[in-house]
This record gives sequence, C-alpha cells and structure tokens, in this order.
Amino acid sequence: MRTGIGPMGKLLYAEDEFTNRKIMEIQCQKAGVDCFLAEDGREALNLIKNNEFDVIILDQYMPGLNGDVLIKEARTLGIATPLIAITSDDSMIEHLKSSGFDEVYIKPLRSGDYSKIISTHCAG
Repeated sequence: MRTGIGPMGKLLYAEDEFTNRKIMEIQCQKAGVDCFLAEDGREALNLIKNNEFDVIILDQYMPGLNGDVLIKEARTLGIATPLIAITSDDSMIEHLKSSGFDEVYIKPLRSGDYSKIISTHCAG
C-alpha cells in the first residue's frame, strides 16, 4: 500500500494524435498518476531508455517508429514493463500480440478504457 503524497504511478503514452494524448493526460491527472507523453516513436524510445514506467502504451502507427518496431527495441533493452498497443487497424491484433505486446486496444479508446489501464497498472 502506498503512503505519502505524490503520483501513484508512472505511465508513458506514445500517440501522434493530440486529442488522444490530452484525454490520457486528463485521466492520469484525475487518478494522480504521473503521465509522460510522446508524439512519435523516437521520442517514446528516448523516454523508455531514461525512465522507469509502470505501464507503456504505444500507438501502432506513429512517425519515427511504429509500435511493433518500438517494442522490439524496448524488449532488447530488457524492459519488462507491461506494454499495451493501441491501433485503429483491427487486422493488426495478432501481429501486435506476437510482437510482444501484453494487451491490444482498438481505437477509438473510451474514457473507461483509459481508466481501466490506469487503475490496473498504476494504482496502489
């Protein structure tokens, strides 16, 4: 059980769509979770190399590096953090799971999806 003040967890959300990043940021603020945002795959990889997260959420299609390429880089770095893929392409589900993602969500994500991810991986 956590005690004291400060964020309950630390989340990285890599997504090139501003609106989706903003929604996640708001949900994290409500939950008291420290939210790191990346606009592209290269920025996300840099954050992964320099921080520890409770959960990492990667969009499949991003400038720089797509999620399926980025996860391979993260895993070669020894990152064991839960990795979640988000995609608007439901034909990618099996590919993303076989790439090493722990979970795959199909866009558009709903407020409840964001809340579930946060509460599952960052609470307590």
